[in-house]
Amino acid sequence: MRLPGCVDEARNANTPHDVFSLFISDDILNIILTHTNQKIHDYLLSFTGKVQKWMRRTSMDEFCAVTRLLIYGGVSESSHEHIESLYKMDGTGGRVFPVIMVKNRFRFLLSVIRFDDKATRTERCLEDKMGSFRGMWDMFMGLCKSLYLVGLAVCIDEQLLPFRGRCGFRHNMPKKPCKCGIKM
Repeated sequence: MRLPGCVDEARNANTPHDVFSLFISDDILNIILTHTNQKIHDYLLSFTGKVQKWMRRTSMDEFCAVTRLLIYGGVSESSHEHIESLYKMDGTGGRVFPVIMVKNRFRFLLSVIRFDDKATRTERCLEDKMGSFRGMWDMFMGLCKSLYLVGLAVCIDEQLLPFRGRCGFRHNMPKKPCKCGIKM
């Protein structure tokens, strides 16, 4: 028997990257990398213009660099900034972004990132509205359950995460501060 609360490895996470790597495992990253490279391959087959140097398949190291830049953007409160402003060289932009990755490559990788196989998505979504994301969600939930041990007394709450995109399980609650979103 163990006491409820965070397990030791979760308690010892000191940086945002450490916490991210606890919840997003290498298996999840490999799935995203596989489907992203498939999307890049399909994109290049259908592309009619001149293929640029930054339009190539990605590696795990480069994909991890993209996720770290996104984490850094969230930690430094620049997650809602436009990519152009993050790459400005006049002193107002982010200093880390231009050093880590070229702007066109970063923008390209953000546009082709995929979480599932598009060929089987419609079949999976017929049975499950979250079918396109279900596999990774189950892995993520398994990691959450392994990192925090629940005791006898548990209080479960719900919240509405703001979201205005197209989604089959989006809720509209007019009395909430953010009226439209996903209930968690």
